[in-house]
Amino acid sequence: MTVIPWGKKPFVQQRRPGLTLRSREDADAGSGRTLLGAGRSGRVYRLSGESAHIARKVFFGEAATHLVHYIFFGAPNPYIWNQDAVICAYYRRNILADLVKVWFGDQLRVSKALGSGWDQASRAFYLDTEFIAGRPVALCQPFRSERDRELPQQVHGIMEPLQQHLQQSGFDGLLWQVGKGNPSALNNFLLTDDKSKACHFAWIDLESGVPALFPLNLLTLFRFYLPQALRRRQALFDDVDIPRLQRYLTDQRLTLIATLGAEAYWLLVDNARHLAHHQVRWKTLSRLASSIQYHVAKGRLTAVAAAAALAHPWRWYSQELTRLAQVGLTKVLISFPHTVWNRLRRVHYGHLLSLLWRSCMSHRYRLHLARRYVISRVQAWQDREQLSPAEAQRLRQRLEATKSSDYLNDFCVHLALKLPIKAVRYALLPILYGFGLINGVILALLMVSGGLIIRQLYTLLRIGEAAFKGQSIPWVAFGVGFIPFMSTAAYPCQMMYSATEKPGDPMAQFILYDSLTRIGGWVPAWGGPDTLIEHWFNRGAHWLINTLGRLNP
Repeated sequence: MTVIPWGKKPFVQQRRPGLTLRSREDADAGSGRTLLGAGRSGRVYRLSGESAHIARKVFFGEAATHLVHYIFFGAPNPYIWNQDAVICAYYRRNILADLVKVWFGDQLRVSKALGSGWDQASRAFYLDTEFIAGRPVALCQPFRSERDRELPQQVHGIMEPLQQHLQQSGFDGLLWQVGKGNPSALNNFLLTDDKSKACHFAWIDLESGVPALFPLNLLTLFRFYLPQALRRRQALFDDVDIPRLQRYLTDQRLTLIATLGAEAYWLLVDNARHLAHHQVRWKTLSRLASSIQYHVAKGRLTAVAAAAALAHPWRWYSQELTRLAQVGLTKVLISFPHTVWNRLRRVHYGHLLSLLWRSCMSHRYRLHLARRYVISRVQAWQDREQLSPAEAQRLRQRLEATKSSDYLNDFCVHLALKLPIKAVRYALLPILYGFGLINGVILALLMVSGGLIIRQLYTLLRIGEAAFKGQSIPWVAFGVGFIPFMSTAAYPCQMMYSATEKPGDPMAQFILYDSLTRIGGWVPAWGGPDTLIEHWFNRGAHWLINTLGRLNP
């Protein structure tokens, strides 16, 4: 086996642009930027003018992610304040941009890093990357069923093989960003071409927002992430096993040269050497030094004060604990109650009671509310490009044709019940418990299932009314109403079952898709838009629609 002399190569080293830190004013120089999106680690902007090919990721963190990083590393996300961490991100992207060409050909590309700098306005580092146009994989919906293939191709054709390649080449910390136990990693990729049979994708987000210790699958935690953390003596966070990467580049030398060319190969070797240097500087930083450097970067400490803090660590930690306690108490005792009070003051209670009364008494008003709600949801899907303008217009026309549907009216009643249910759950029940009128068991039962009980009581009244009038009984709505988190979708399911058209009423299908998909978007931590959790619930609606279609041939 040929051993590569690390740090030496027979070609002139190419210039790596962008590693000289620049201020935001120098970099943007009169150009604006458009927000593309935000995740747990940063906000991504597209620069305008001559720099329109650049996507700028300005690193930041939320309160919850700050807390997690404080617990494990002693300071918030290092990409915000640690120059070596940002340079590691630069080299990782460019190394993987080459390796991915070898692993996947033109089926997958990586958004290459172009440069890095300091954003003075937010006092945080940024990373300039290649802007790649694309969209998330499509959700299931009443039209365009051929797009249902996109999710399996991304998960099984790209993400799962990519996990194996990353582990073989030493990029253990990047497995989190490609979905190993992390359902929210789905939106780290964009679909760039869906014209051919094999879809093409781009990996656009390679930097984590939290340590890799919170997978949805606990087996993954105990089989992979915890052993990795114990071996490294710290939580896994975008770590690269440098010796394994070096061995991989050595063993795969002929394959890499055949695909990339000799000059690109030696540049790859050189990038791995630079990555090793900066990762050691970053990962060997102590908790104390990390905490102090963060505050220096944020302008809260001078160089003299930082030196004094390093010399007296216990004094520094006591100051940090005092500061964190003050911040926490301020938010809990002052900021949060103040926010709640301001929101309560802005509520027009007379208008609210009027709306509730009209919702209960007026069939026409309930239909009006239902139509407004459905139209707003159609627009939301159109804004996400999950519905085309023509498809959205078709749904609106279908809504007009079914505006007198009793089941649509019942769906609106279930929606209207949400507000009084929340009022009972969060205001009345604690008061009853405080006065001793109910015990803890009843309180817990009603807090969990109170909404389900109220909606099912309404459905029982509708069953009785339908039986008295000799009409069709909404037994599907009643059955679905017993499923946790599904009671709002009870009447869309009934509409689906009762539809006379084949393969069903597209408007009813859309309401069902939307109802279940939104549940996936509300799941904390692992859920949200364009995550695997959202797609699971969305495909659950697809399964339910097919099941109802078989029940009502």
